[in-house]
Amino acid sequence: MRSALEWAQVRALVADGVSEREIARRLGINRRTVARLARSEEPPRYRRAPVGSQLDPFEPVVRRLLAEWPTIKAPRLTEVLRAEYGYTGSLRLVQEHLQRLRPSIVRPAQRTGYRPGQVLQLDWAEMPTRPMLAGRERRVYALVASLPYSGAQTAFFSLEMTLESFLEGHVHAFEWLGGVPRECVYDNLRAVVARREGERVVWNPRFLHLRGHYGFHATACTPATPREKGSVEAQVRYLKSGFWPARRFVDLRELDGHYADWRDRVCNRRTHASGRFPVDERLAEERRALRPLAPARFDWSGHRTTRVPLDGYLRHGRCFYRAPERLVHERVELRFDRDQVWILQRGTEVARYPRSYEQGLWLPPPIMRAEPPVASPSVVLPRLAVAPPELADYAELCA
Repeated sequence: MRSALEWAQVRALVADGVSEREIARRLGINRRTVARLARSEEPPRYRRAPVGSQLDPFEPVVRRLLAEWPTIKAPRLTEVLRAEYGYTGSLRLVQEHLQRLRPSIVRPAQRTGYRPGQVLQLDWAEMPTRPMLAGRERRVYALVASLPYSGAQTAFFSLEMTLESFLEGHVHAFEWLGGVPRECVYDNLRAVVARREGERVVWNPRFLHLRGHYGFHATACTPATPREKGSVEAQVRYLKSGFWPARRFVDLRELDGHYADWRDRVCNRRTHASGRFPVDERLAEERRALRPLAPARFDWSGHRTTRVPLDGYLRHGRCFYRAPERLVHERVELRFDRDQVWILQRGTEVARYPRSYEQGLWLPPPIMRAEPPVASPSVVLPRLAVAPPELADYAELCA
């Protein structure tokens, strides 16, 4: 079974116009496998957990020998392990393990020349102040996308740095550009890089799905080297100083409107500070060089399966959203993005609400039970004293 990385690489090379025969040669896989990966709309799914390596019991020994002899070669290390510690594995296994353990060589600098539509750099930024939103001060984040060739930018604002917001920001950036660049460059975000194993990057599975859907290449910068994505770093500073100060808004939709006006009227119509060229002219040149968008829009929404409780309200983000009464005790799928929350049952939408960021809000408000009427105090009538017959007869005799 092929990996999700190979699927994304094949899709990106197909979008480059590379033939299946050439892709098979570059990646070292069969042509039929290349054709199958190119036709697949979904990344290959993980089937089983990897088994342990024969070298795992000797990990402390390998690290100790490597610390004492940093330049030791794999054949000599294999010889020592076999003679003194009973290792029975292959030489290639030791070679691959040494490649992961040895310190990596960091590139001295990042290239600075770009072609139109070649690179898009993206990074998260936290805004300098916390505006009052939904009844309390909130942090506002922006996923900033920068085109180094033209110096143009766009941004997607969110109250959370979640994977769903990260993917949604990509979709909005591509749709604003009207196409897809050849390569996207990132910092070591958890939404992009699940982990690093030496020089090898293990990509986030949902990010690989986005890559394969739109057919673009991805590069993760070397850790602690912000100069490798200097264009987006400069655009973040420009966003914080040129757009954000003295900005007033009541929700993210209004903020989106303010930003779109500033971006199209001010930011992308300026003269580039270092290149001294009109940004909008180069942006038009880049848009002509971009790859076309995928026919279908990528689904960035988050989702989880849950059972509808007795009161019918499903909790998400400290708020409650009501499902239809007929679905009580049924399993439904709750989907959400930055602006909306909706409920699906067997693939059919049954309810949709605007997403609320207020704590403890119920949508719609529950119907309160009517209070019983207050009982008025009863009037106590005085008792009429009625004498028994015997006492009445005695009174007549006395008279």
